Amino acid sequence: MEKMRILAIDDNTVNLATLEQELKSKYEVIPMISGRRAIKYLYREQVDLILLDVEMPIMDGIETLKEIRTQENGVTVPVIFLTAKKDKATVIDGAKLGIMDYITKPFNPEDLHERIERVFKRLGVLPMEEEELFKRVTGILDNIKGGRIKQAIVMTEEVLNYQIDEEVSGRIRNALTKLRKDDVSTAVTTIERVADFLNKRLSVNKKTDTMPISESDISVRILYVVDDISKFKRKDAITKLRDLQKYEIGSYVYRVADETAELLEDYDEVSADKLLQKLLADLKTASSADLAKRDTEEIAKKN
Repeated sequence: MEKMRILAIDDNTVNLATLEQELKSKYEVIPMISGRRAIKYLYREQVDLILLDVEMPIMDGIETLKEIRTQENGVTVPVIFLTAKKDKATVIDGAKLGIMDYITKPFNPEDLHERIERVFKRLGVLPMEEEELFKRVTGILDNIKGGRIKQAIVMTEEVLNYQIDEEVSGRIRNALTKLRKDDVSTAVTTIERVADFLNKRLSVNKKTDTMPISESDISVRILYVVDDISKFKRKDAITKLRDLQKYEIGSYVYRVADETAELLEDYDEVSADKLLQKLLADLKTASSADLAKRDTEEIAKKN
């Protein structure tokens, strides 16, 4: 299988070399030192994704992207901005031109890979992991039950853009049709069945792939994560959460660990800490298995 091609545009040669070094094992990276050169390259070649630095002399990222969007090979190509700061105005301008994400420099290599994979998954180039799919399906269900039908429809449309199991996608598509026809009760039942199916499949996979762990050890490991967060050791906390997911911790603890890791990746340490404090409180009153069962029952409840 041929590697997907990523066009990296940055006026800093060190940044380009770093990007190429980090990504070359998975992708074919084409480095470009300026927007002008990248535009000329796109006249004759196609790429699967563009990593575009925003702050460049002569022709900045916004100007470069505007020109790229006028070309046949650049109209629909996905773009991720590389920016030295979270400039809201720039991100909004980029969104109008169809950027799919942005990464703040200096970037974390793991974050870079995850964001690129996230874009390819949204395009249906890479399959979506079942944990992520389960999380999105439960999010759709929450929106429907909360009366947020428009948001549920948008989320459902987004999920169907991903590469997912045909049996699952068919049912989700059916639920979308029902939502558009205001048949909310049927949509809820259909999404509930999908969520239950995914949850059971995840539980089976975890039983075969994970290692046993005591209830006390789960709490201790979470306390270590909380301590890392308080000491600004964000990366260490994320690593500990991902390590915890390798054990038999139940779907509820697994989901909270996943959500917390995602919050930490976005530097939202306050929300991450709140999630973990709630989890610790829950673990004082019930086992991880009981929490998983309770979580599944709540998902399966009728509106």
